[in-house]
Amino acid sequence: MGKMRAIDAAVEVLKREGVEKAFGVPGAAINPFYSALKKAGGIDHILARHVEGASHMAEGYTRANAGNIGVCIGTSGPAGTDMITGLYSAQADSIPILCITGQAPRARLHKEDFQAVDIESIARPVTKWCSTVLEPAQVPRAIQHAFQVMRSGRPGPVLIDLPLDVQLAEIEFDIDSYEPLEPYKPAMTRNQAEKALSMLNEAERPLIVSGGGVINANASKLLQEFAEITGVPVIPT
Repeated sequence: MGKMRAIDAAVEVLKREGVEKAFGVPGAAINPFYSALKKAGGIDHILARHVEGASHMAEGYTRANAGNIGVCIGTSGPAGTDMITGLYSAQADSIPILCITGQAPRARLHKEDFQAVDIESIARPVTKWCSTVLEPAQVPRAIQHAFQVMRSGRPGPVLIDLPLDVQLAEIEFDIDSYEPLEPYKPAMTRNQAEKALSMLNEAERPLIVSGGGVINANASKLLQEFAEITGVPVIPT
C-alpha cells in the first residue's frame, strides 16, 4: 500500500468515480487540490469567472451528461458561501453535483481565523450530505460516500470541506483496490403496485403529476405507455 498526500488520493478517487471535468476558481486553501489535479491529469478544469458560476456550471454539466457528475471547486470562506445558491438550485431540481471547498487548518477552526467559515453548517440545509473532513485518512472514504449519496434515491448535491493541513497530510491508500459503492435504488413491491392501481381505478378524476424523477429513472417511455393504457391525463411538475 503506497503513501501519498490525502488530496492526491482524493483526485484519484474522483477519476475512478467517472469525473472528467471540474469547474472552479483557485485560492490559497484549495491550491493543493489544484496541484494534485495538474499532477494526476485526466480531469479537465474549466476556470470560472466567479465561484457561484462554477456551481451552476457543474449543475448544467450534470444535466447535459447523464450519469457523469459535475464537480465545482473553491477556496475557504466566501467561495463556499458563494456556492450555496448553486447547491440550492441543484437540490431543488434533484441534480447531483459535488462541491469541494478548502478550509483553514484544523488548529485554527472556530478561532475566527481568516476565511474559516463553518461551511458545513451553512450548506447542510441545501445538500443531501456535507462534511468537513478532519481526519486525512478519511478523505478517500468521504468522497466515495459522497458519490453513493448523490446517486442514491432522489439525486442531489453534496459538499465536502477539506482543511489545508488535511489535504497536505500523507496517508496510506491503494487506488488499485478502489471500487465505487453501489447506490441505493428504491423499488416498488407488487403489493404496493396493486394498492396504487386499486386507488387509481377507484378515483373519479385520476391525474398523473409527473416529476423529474421519471427522467432520473429513465422511465419516460414507461410513463407514456402507462398513460396510454389507462387513459389517465398527465401533467409535468
